[in-house]
Amino acid sequence: MESIDDILAAVKAEYETKDKPKELQKPPPANFLQNHSANLPLANAIPELPRQKWQNEPISSSEDIVLAQIRAEFEEQERTEQLKKQQQLREEQLKQEQLRQKQREVFKNQAREWLKNLKPLSEEGLWFEEFADAYPSKLEAAIDYLQALRETKP
Repeated sequence: MESIDDILAAVKAEYETKDKPKELQKPPPANFLQNHSANLPLANAIPELPRQKWQNEPISSSEDIVLAQIRAEFEEQERTEQLKKQQQLREEQLKQEQLRQKQREVFKNQAREWLKNLKPLSEEGLWFEEFADAYPSKLEAAIDYLQALRETKP
């Protein structure tokens, strides 16, 4: 039979290791479990219930570490995906801006040609002179006018 000092040491060790991660915990001596499990008949009769994630049971430090690692990996993955989406959005915006600039160049060339052929004393020429007053240049006014004409035509 074990001495009281051995039993007290095992109990003390059990309570001290509750705060340490499972990897650092030392199991009680095998003969301690064999000698004392017979004195606890209910402990052997109650099956352990599966733990649900919403239950407020304390989690050991090793489980905390694993969960923290998984959470960090998931957050990093989300950040990476978000950065990819932002980059794709920037690239799409850049492509659209380049397309607008190309279209503007095409309209600029058409506007120059249109201004050459515009008769200033015609009804359209007089109207355009008044329209162009709100613009910094007649070319800018002609570009906007031709774009508007193109958008309204089917």
